[in-house]
Parts: sequence; structure tokens; C-alpha cells
Amino acid sequence: MLTYRIIRLLTNNSIRRIVQYPSSLRLFNTKTQHNNQIKLKSINDTHATLLINDKETKYDWIFLRDSCQCDQCIDSSTKQKLYNTTDIPLTISPQHQGFNVLNDNSVEIVWNQPLLNQTDTNVHRSLYSSAWLQTYSSSKNIAHARYHDRLPVYWNRNNIQQVNLHVKCDDYLNSDEGLYTVLKHLNDYGLVFIDNVHGEFTVERLTERIGSIRHSFYGKSWDVKSMKQAINVAYTSQALGLHMDLLYFEAPPGLQFLHSLANSVKGGAAYYVDSFHAANILRQNNLQAFEILCSYPVTFHYRNIDRHYHFTRSTIVLNRYLPDNPIDHINYSPPFQAPFESDTSKPEFRQFIQALQYFRDLLEDPNNQLELVLEKDQCVIFHNRRVLHARREFDTATGNRWLKGCYTDLDNFKDRLRIYREKFQS
Repeated sequence: MLTYRIIRLLTNNSIRRIVQYPSSLRLFNTKTQHNNQIKLKSINDTHATLLINDKETKYDWIFLRDSCQCDQCIDSSTKQKLYNTTDIPLTISPQHQGFNVLNDNSVEIVWNQPLLNQTDTNVHRSLYSSAWLQTYSSSKNIAHARYHDRLPVYWNRNNIQQVNLHVKCDDYLNSDEGLYTVLKHLNDYGLVFIDNVHGEFTVERLTERIGSIRHSFYGKSWDVKSMKQAINVAYTSQALGLHMDLLYFEAPPGLQFLHSLANSVKGGAAYYVDSFHAANILRQNNLQAFEILCSYPVTFHYRNIDRHYHFTRSTIVLNRYLPDNPIDHINYSPPFQAPFESDTSKPEFRQFIQALQYFRDLLEDPNNQLELVLEKDQCVIFHNRRVLHARREFDTATGNRWLKGCYTDLDNFKDRLRIYREKFQS
């Protein structure tokens, strides 16, 4: 029967009738779908093999059934699935003559059985546009759909100084093009500067342009000033070494905004380092050190003002779901490290310390640091899981230094990046 079905499917070139599907299905019918030529090469009990623009791709029946976007499977209002993946029978496949390539290069499947425990036994039809099939034909295309194909641009002092990272506040707040420029800079370099920012609480507006403000025990927004009995080294005039914020949280904030409301002191220059660049150098030149930084546990904590935050994580974290396992984020914050909670009697501990020293030397290399004075009415935005920030010591007797900060999460940033990428397609 299977052989007969394959022969019929491969030899039947007639145009099938087009079934009317709910509007949610047409979300995948983009202007690019007609550029894709879909042909059926073969099918068996577990999958179909298609030729998309003459390139062979296999699709498992369970994957296709699980991806149906019709209004019976995806709620038309919430856009959420109405069944579980585990409801799909392992023996599901198309009915006899139930797999059809339509004249618009979409694929129609009429399934041979309902979902498990489903009382409605009516025939279920699914429709897949050629654009959707193309998207899910390779990991590269999936990465493109999620903006994962625009990889970070690693930088040192010399090459980042060649990039114009400045955007006017009015453009950022009031034009989609200005916002998209900021989003691209943050994706590419993890760093951008907003000029002509006026008003004590404007930093909150800047943050909310990307997403909701991430509250912490420091407040909705917070003031960075030198003060007595400071609860954080940032609230002093001391030098503050390279670090990332709130690594003692389970989910540290992804973007940090710092608006300079006053900066007339002597000293206090800020400097920034692309930790991805340093980690990549380590990966290329000392793989053993790189790998131990990917695995050895480091504990961070905050114990002050009746607070006790604590979290353990590795220094380098890879995205193991993307090709070549790129660096996903870095965890480096020496001022907030707790005593190690690993077994430091084992040789791996000293191996880790040596690897961390290699990494530190790369981070502390002046050639890898962008140093500047954040001028009054400038706001810096940086990727808190990638770009390290630091500050030189300053003299409080020589003037006033006042920054106001906010956080938002990477989820908000990535959401806006995808939406505006779809709008501008670049």
C-alpha cells in the first residue's frame, strides 16, 4: 500500500482544489513564498522529502502535525497551541493521496488519524506555505527568522572607534529608524550612546522605548552618586573595576542605561570592554582555558542592608543550540564574587584560576578598552551580559558626578529587534 501511495503521489501532477483555511494560517504567506518552488521527491511512514528550489529537505510527519497553524490547533486570539506535542500519535501520516503540493507551492496534508484522546474524529487538514517550509528547511534559515544570523561584531579599542555609535535622543524616541539603529548597534556591538538627553527621569523613557523597566532592590531607576555609607561600590568615588551588574540574580538584566546628569569632577572616566572579543581570542589560542571557563562554577553574592542574593554560574556560556556553539553571554564581576563553593582541593580549581587570569589579562589590555568621559546629557546603553563596564577613581572635591540608571531585560530587546527587523528587512 505504501509503495502504491508513493507512486500515485509522485505521478499525480494535477492541481488539487484549494481548501479555505483560517486567517491564522496565512500569517506564513509572505511575499517571498512565490519565489520558492516546492516539489515532492518521496515519502515514507515517518517523513516527507521535498525539493525546495531543488534543495532536498526532510520533514518528519510528527513535526509537521505539531506545527499546524490552523484555528483548530492555534487559538485565533491568544495565538497559543490548543494541544500538546505528546497528543500526536507516533503512527500519524497523510491519508492515501493526502499529501498535495498546490499550485501556489504550498503543501496540503490530510492526516490519517486524529490526535490522541480527541473526540472529534473528522478529517484534519493542515496547510504549509512555501515560505514556512523554506524557513524550517535548515538551521541557517531558522536562525535568520529569529535574527540569530546577525552575529556579534567583536571589537577592540581601535576598531570600535571607527564606528559611529551615537544617536540623537529625539531620533531614538520619535522615529522607528532611530530606534532600529540603536537596536542594531546593541546587537552588533553591545554598546550605543544617546546624545542630547535632558531631564532627570528621561532615562526611564529611553528604557521603556525598548521594554518595561526591570525593577530591583535599587529601585525602578537609581542614582549613581558618591555617598557616605554606600550600599554598593558604585556609590563611592573609588575606582570600580570591570564587571557586570546583578550576577547574583537568577536572571540578571540584559540592558543597562546610564544617563549622565552631571559630570564635572576630575577623573571618573568610564571604560568598556567587549568580553566576547576577549573570550574569542582565548578560544582560538588556549582552548583548554576557554573550556574550563565554560564549566567551572563561580559564585556571586550580595549581602548587605538585610539582603542576601546568591547565584552560581560559569564564566563563559555558549549557545549550544546554534551552529558552531557561539558565545551566548559572559559572567564576570569580581567585586561581587563570593567565596568559591566548589571543592578547591581538586586540581581543577587551580586550572580554573590560571584560565581566569588569562581571561583577565585580555580584558585588562588597554588595546581592548574603549575609555571616555560620559558627558553631561549623554546616555550610554550597553549589553550587560556582554560588555563589561568600569570607572576610574574621581575626586568629589572638584565637582559633581551624577548618573541615573535603569535596566530592562534581553527578552524585551530581542522582541523589538525582531519586530523592527521584519519591518525594515535589513
